[in-house]
Amino acid sequence: MITSRFEYIRVKDVEEAHRLFTEFEGQAVYLSGGSDLVPRMKLGLQKPKAVIDLKSIDSLKSVEDQGDWIRIGSLVTLFDLKRNQLVRNLLPALQESLEATSCETLQMRGTIGGNLVQDCRCLFYNQSEFWRKSKGFCLKMGGGKCNAVPGAKNCFANYCSDNAISLFTLTAQLELLGPNGSRRIPLDELYTNKSDNPFNLQPGEIITSVFVPKKKTIGGYEKLRIRGAIDYPLLGVAFSFADGVGRLAAGAIGPKPIVAEVAQPPQDNIGQAAEGILKQVTPVNNTVVDRDYRKRMIPILAERLVNKVMEGAK
Repeated sequence: MITSRFEYIRVKDVEEAHRLFTEFEGQAVYLSGGSDLVPRMKLGLQKPKAVIDLKSIDSLKSVEDQGDWIRIGSLVTLFDLKRNQLVRNLLPALQESLEATSCETLQMRGTIGGNLVQDCRCLFYNQSEFWRKSKGFCLKMGGGKCNAVPGAKNCFANYCSDNAISLFTLTAQLELLGPNGSRRIPLDELYTNKSDNPFNLQPGEIITSVFVPKKKTIGGYEKLRIRGAIDYPLLGVAFSFADGVGRLAAGAIGPKPIVAEVAQPPQDNIGQAAEGILKQVTPVNNTVVDRDYRKRMIPILAERLVNKVMEGAK
């Protein structure tokens, strides 16, 4: 049950979406797949005055070969994207992360743009409104404390996009379109590195496209989770290798993915790359798995993944 009343509007183009967002004075949200937004609304974590449905914007639903780049429309579903031949032939890390995301039913609903801007998660945040009121609102809810780390003044919720981790290894870029115009940025610039307000998005801005360099890569994705399907990652590790350069990324263990280059030969230097990532993560006990275990699994998953990818390349 959704806990607040709102106006639902389906739009035909981005310009109409921007106009409505302005009319509602920023008290509106965009709906693409809804697999992140709708559960948050049901928990009372978000109470917009209007929901602007983008799903009828056909220009955002295609994958295009643009020569040096592959353009992925933000409304392409995860299910369709994982079956796309450009992705399957050139971007195995992305394809494996798409396959590992939730289940096929939700993959048919969820979109790549929505997956990238899903909110950060925490055991003490993603709860019912009744539960959160009884516990006391945390920093991410506008309260004055962190319920996961008593005394902490920073939020430690985890950004749990499987696909962002793989796109970090592929040096992806984003096209954003807002009421004040468009811009194109490296994926890394989407993030604030703050879990309570994770995205550098201007008011009303929409991700319209994801751009990935068109080059043949080898790579893969490993995911730590309780169940073999459905679950958000407790840790995700991606690796891509092309033109003599390897990139390793880890995510779901902080406010954004962390990436490190892997020197050649990758099998001999994966430990150094993983160590560089370990120095930048501070996991806390805000998931169903112990924080130390999640951190120890970074080099284990990284070594397993890199060895599998490089052996497969032979």
